[in-house]
Amino acid sequence: MVAKFSKGGEMNSISISNLRAFSALALCAALSACVTQTSVESKLPDQAAKSDGNHRATIHTERAAEYYRLGNLPIALEATQAAIEANPKHPPAHNMQGIVYVGLGEFAKAQTAYETALKLAPNDSETLNNLGWFICERQSPAKAMPYFEQALKNTLYATPERALYNTGLCARKMGDADKAETMMQSTLQRQPGFAPALFQLADMQFSSGRMKDAEAYLTRYNKLTTNPTIEALFLGARIARALNDRAGEDSYIQQLRRRFPDATQTRLAQELRAR
Repeated sequence: MVAKFSKGGEMNSISISNLRAFSALALCAALSACVTQTSVESKLPDQAAKSDGNHRATIHTERAAEYYRLGNLPIALEATQAAIEANPKHPPAHNMQGIVYVGLGEFAKAQTAYETALKLAPNDSETLNNLGWFICERQSPAKAMPYFEQALKNTLYATPERALYNTGLCARKMGDADKAETMMQSTLQRQPGFAPALFQLADMQFSSGRMKDAEAYLTRYNKLTTNPTIEALFLGARIARALNDRAGEDSYIQQLRRRFPDATQTRLAQELRAR
């Protein structure tokens, strides 16, 4: 499960599973230190306190990610603050706080949190990806590119498809269709079931007039999700119309009516069908 997040299929990332793995490692370390009394006593007092602070910071950061996933942003923010109090130099806590601040619309605080995380861990790919996407959305797609490139240099990056995907989105924002398509294809090479990349490719093929290719990508996207986004349903209706597939067009419109009855996309799809 991932606590990065996106609107309209865009994904920024901090992996809850990664946080849990990190938490488990910290817990194992703590348990192994408690196997014998002598192993605990052999630690210097400040080392033991630091280890305990790391563990508590990890637990609070994991808790923040879970509350974020559940949509309880105020409690998620409190959890990040507790993590930072436990260990002010814990990079994942600052990174998670940046994600929460974005969700709360406090963008200046979000950027500060991301930058703090990056100062503490300059090569952390998750933070680089998150800050890169933040800059792409809020400032300049071109300025964001170096962050993604740096994130992808890390051979231990567990989810490079996220940075590849965000690179493609930013390239598209810059009007570089070729690079955008290349990066989306690279995303699928890394993770064939990455649904947002399939949607983006379907949309790009539609914009280029390649309707059969657009239909193929959207079909793959639909197989991976039980609740297509409104953008995907609207795109499906237009692709079906361009291919003169009336039954397919009607099916997409029915889904739009059922799930998004008052949306602009639903109205536009119905108006196109009536022509």
